[in-house]
Amino acid sequence: MAADPPPREYLSPSRTDPVVAMASTIIGGPLGRYAVVGARGRAAVAATVIVMGAAMLALGVFQKGHCVVKGWVDPDQFWRACYSDVTVVNVSSALANRSLPYTGESPSDQPLGAGLVMWALALISPHSGGDKTAQQWIFGLWALMAMVLIASAVVAIIAVQPDRPWQSTHLAVSPVIAALALVSVDLFAVVLVIWALWAWHRQHPLLAGLLLGMAFLFRPYPLIFLLAIVLVARQHNQIHRAVQVCVAAVASAVGLYLPFLLVLGEPMLLAPRGWLSSAPGYGGTTLIPSLHGPSVSAAGGTAIGLAGWVLAAATGWWLVRRGAPLRHDVTATRSTFGAGDIRFIVALAAPMMLIVILTAKSVSVQTGLWMLPFLALSTLPWRDHLIWAAAEIVHFEAVWLYIGFSSDPGKGLPPDAYSLAIVARGLAWSWLLLRVWSTRHDRGPASTDSAVIPPTDLDRQPIRAR
Repeated sequence: MAADPPPREYLSPSRTDPVVAMASTIIGGPLGRYAVVGARGRAAVAATVIVMGAAMLALGVFQKGHCVVKGWVDPDQFWRACYSDVTVVNVSSALANRSLPYTGESPSDQPLGAGLVMWALALISPHSGGDKTAQQWIFGLWALMAMVLIASAVVAIIAVQPDRPWQSTHLAVSPVIAALALVSVDLFAVVLVIWALWAWHRQHPLLAGLLLGMAFLFRPYPLIFLLAIVLVARQHNQIHRAVQVCVAAVASAVGLYLPFLLVLGEPMLLAPRGWLSSAPGYGGTTLIPSLHGPSVSAAGGTAIGLAGWVLAAATGWWLVRRGAPLRHDVTATRSTFGAGDIRFIVALAAPMMLIVILTAKSVSVQTGLWMLPFLALSTLPWRDHLIWAAAEIVHFEAVWLYIGFSSDPGKGLPPDAYSLAIVARGLAWSWLLLRVWSTRHDRGPASTDSAVIPPTDLDRQPIRAR
């Protein structure tokens, strides 16, 4: 008779995280010393987290309930904080006729990735046109797609760090999911990045590059993760893999974008040209001067934003160069890089992301979704998460009230108060991303299926399951 496999030990968050322990009192309190945790494997953990994520997303639908019932119309969609690109662009572009949003008399300036996702929603929607019913269908379909994306992300996160499965709650159960996930289709790109990190973890550099290139067609932030991967690969002396991931990323981005550019022409340039010519916008620190008097010009904002990207790249190179050595997982197999290396990639991306955010022309409300990979693939506790989320949600409410100020100054948020919300959000981002960097060498459980928590961690009182 075959011997039993070695026992697996999971750290129960209700016993190791004070915030989770306090929250668990709602369902009976933290797990006891002899509770069996992990007996049904990581699949049971994933299923539980996905159900909790569904509840959080349902809360997001409820938060936007006024617009779901009344429609997305001005100024109610701002006063009620239920604005969504997904429904508004469907009405204001050729999507209303199930055509690409870059055609017709009013082509959209949405990035190509976002436009294609919205087009897919329009194609599968049983109702077209610019009326309220069409908006409701599009919103409902995106909510369902968002749930599938969250479930997919949970699976990828657990696959990358199988001995920290509950860390996936930092994505699925984050309060910002309720506020931000349905504002735009950015969640699609965030999940692509998470799967790209999984692909790199499993030594599939071409697939990782392919996914990062696709994600770049939504937002430029995947470049930060690509740069972190390249720097870490260089640290491992794996230049060949670094070249592979870069070539695949460029090929997928250009391969998708170029055909649309050649066929549709000018409308495909609206997004990059709009960024170059626009003045600093919502959420950006460069907007603060204009809220108090003198403003930063469009050219000045562009120069600051581009300088931020250069500085971010230089900072990442310097951090690795000056001696931020990688600690290899001693149990990592030939087919994996080890969870520790992925945590280091995410940690290295954190200060670069911070520089880009603080120098950006604008930082839209949905940009908060890009923090979730940093939280889910690091070792930060829920206390840190909730402090940041509070500042993020305050800014979420502030930006809509500031937009409404122009139509009703008595009810809206004045510029001075909105600038405080931007500062508070910037401080929260700075604190959290620097905390992510500080945890780059945290020793978490090993990454292979047969690994157990080392004896030095037994003082945390892990729970053993067979």
